Amino acid sequence: MKCKISHFVTLMFGMSLRLATLSWLAAAWPCLVSQAAADPYFPRDAVPVLRKYCYECHGEEKQEAGIAFHNLLNTDQALRSHKLLAKIAEQMENDDMPPFEADDFPDDSEKLLLTQSIDHLLNVIRSGKLPKTAGRVTIRRLNRNEYNYTVRDLFGVNFQPGKTFPADASGGEGFDNTADTLFLPPVLMESYLKAAIRVMDAVYQSDSLRKKVIFVSAAERKNSPRQAARKVLSYHAALAFRRKVEDAEIDPLLATFDARMKQEPDFEKALRTPLTSLLVNPKFLFRIQHDEPGKKQWPLNDFELATRLSYFLWSSMPDPELFKLANEGKLRDPGVLSGQIRRMLASKKSTAMARHFAGQWIGFEELIDRAEPDKKRFPQFTRSLRASMYHESVAFFNHLIRENRPVTELIDADYAFLNAELAAHYGIPGVTGNQLRKVALSDRNRGGIIGMGSVLVTTSLPLRTSPVKRGTWILSTILGSAPPPPPPDAGELPADDKSSEGLSFRKQLEIHRSKAKCASCHAKIDPLGFGLENYDPIGRWRSVGVNGQAVDSAAELPDGTRFSSPSELKSILMQDKDKIARNLCRKMLAYALGRPLEYYDEPVVSDLLKTIKTKDYHMQALIIAIAESHPFQNRSSTR
Repeated sequence: MKCKISHFVTLMFGMSLRLATLSWLAAAWPCLVSQAAADPYFPRDAVPVLRKYCYECHGEEKQEAGIAFHNLLNTDQALRSHKLLAKIAEQMENDDMPPFEADDFPDDSEKLLLTQSIDHLLNVIRSGKLPKTAGRVTIRRLNRNEYNYTVRDLFGVNFQPGKTFPADASGGEGFDNTADTLFLPPVLMESYLKAAIRVMDAVYQSDSLRKKVIFVSAAERKNSPRQAARKVLSYHAALAFRRKVEDAEIDPLLATFDARMKQEPDFEKALRTPLTSLLVNPKFLFRIQHDEPGKKQWPLNDFELATRLSYFLWSSMPDPELFKLANEGKLRDPGVLSGQIRRMLASKKSTAMARHFAGQWIGFEELIDRAEPDKKRFPQFTRSLRASMYHESVAFFNHLIRENRPVTELIDADYAFLNAELAAHYGIPGVTGNQLRKVALSDRNRGGIIGMGSVLVTTSLPLRTSPVKRGTWILSTILGSAPPPPPPDAGELPADDKSSEGLSFRKQLEIHRSKAKCASCHAKIDPLGFGLENYDPIGRWRSVGVNGQAVDSAAELPDGTRFSSPSELKSILMQDKDKIARNLCRKMLAYALGRPLEYYDEPVVSDLLKTIKTKDYHMQALIIAIAESHPFQNRSSTR
């Protein structure tokens, strides 16, 4: 039986989100209607239905659960809340709202009126009838990883000077390159200065690096030291600022050089201070894009496009070839752009995309320092095994990108990247050596991200598996439909799956689920997590649990679809590959832009999905389509 997983995902939103949605609609829409009477896109026909069935508990006089949205009083907010509107329409259509204890319920004609009204707005958004808007990205500094990679490519150092910087916060889409979170706290400036000094120490202590950075000949230094210094500083300033530089920008650097030469007439020593200052210059630390006053939106210039592309794929500055094309004004040509993307993805530097896009999206980045299985219970989880699991995930995503594999292999691949230690841990024979290599799999329970140790460890607790965390991960990460957080009084599940009564953890969880306030969410989350119970907390396959009872991975989704193994769960998920692909489109677009997506990005996401469907869902088709998209190549004056 084909699973209607799209339908069941719409049911997984808990009561708290439903109340919030209804509260917003009931409180805000009366004002919205009066302000938007002439707006053909406004879903005004939904208002009477919502007032009749929802306003009593979620209106101006009563805001159940303390939720109120009186400041959301314009049509723009209705557009920005389109995802919530879609949820409430589906919930009412599926009889999930009003709640079962309500006194009155809408009839079929009222449901139809509400859903058609909201669907009209959603169709307008998705169809692209609204004016194209690129969105405005707040000026942002380089994050910690971008700083390390950029300094590496700028001066050739092989260490991470930003390793001691404070960790960067994640933005609305879950990525640490989100502009709104990348402000500059005062304490960081001191760290930047210390890091810049360390970088110059490394350059000046290495004959090869020093000669590469200070590249002018002995004759140039002797005959015209000031002109030679300008040549060196202009070259590195253009790279550091990621664009052409004006003479006026070099003059202060040259003045510093002059002052140092007066103190001690040593050409190389005199260049050290102005070179160091480049690394604390805001034009280096921030990705600055030009404004065009009086315009609502405008295209990025070629240098800005090169920079956006290089930080998307490499988390670093453009290389000489990108700079050359930007200088010639050729980068925007579709053939040139796609060719450069393929070249860049073939580079080892594209590993940054696997580490920082996939690592944050899929969650295996947490394996580095946050996932901590209990050392006494799981002594097999060694430091080297942790590293192998992390590098397996990086290698897998690298392969998807560089070899242009289909998106569907994220879920169902017939291969994995293993070394002897990891293969033995997974129970896969015939793999030798410490180096990861591509290994063909005969067991479909492995292959793809669902069977990876990095995912299984990070979605477990220190002493046990967590069907709740694993089910939530599938809903959020794979399907893009995150459930709401548990209510404050939901209670806690045991930290260990060992039970003094000899109960399996599944039985303990069923007791927890019997509480009315817990049942609705767990009914949607837990079946997905149960399907992965054959994997223990450190990713090994098991048939018997810690209580000596057989592991039960059989589960039933809310629509009645049953499965009993990870491989069968994969088959169910693959039936909804467009939903998985759309979520990937959303996440990668947000990462590429460095901002959360808005309602005006929905047509772009739809176009991306259409494009990759015509290209057999291949990864490079998605990356190229993002780089060619309107929001990637343009900038707006407002968000």
